[in-house]
Amino acid sequence: MTANPCADAERWENEQDLRAAQAEALEIKAYGIALEALSSKQASWYKAHHVGDTMLTPDEVMVDAIGNDDDVTDAFDALMTDPAPAAQKLREALASYMAKHFWPSIAGYPDAV
Repeated sequence: MTANPCADAERWENEQDLRAAQAEALEIKAYGIALEALSSKQASWYKAHHVGDTMLTPDEVMVDAIGNDDDVTDAFDALMTDPAPAAQKLREALASYMAKHFWPSIAGYPDAV
């Protein structure tokens, strides 16, 4: 701080604006890095791998984002209801998994003999 509070306030506000601009630029850069990693043929949705300098597991990030981010939730809803064969295959595989692991809760227990 200096003896000039107006200059101090202006300097502080300029620093905040600069930090916000830097954060926005880095967010744009991170988007490109993340999209490239997720688009790679080497990408694995269920294993942690480097995305930039951090280790991320895309499926865990997606689970966290669904319900917490409108864009991700809307895109996931569109994917899961898409009539395309790949989406149908995903729904069938998920239904099979659910039936195998949660059948008592879904369909009930058999009658006692």
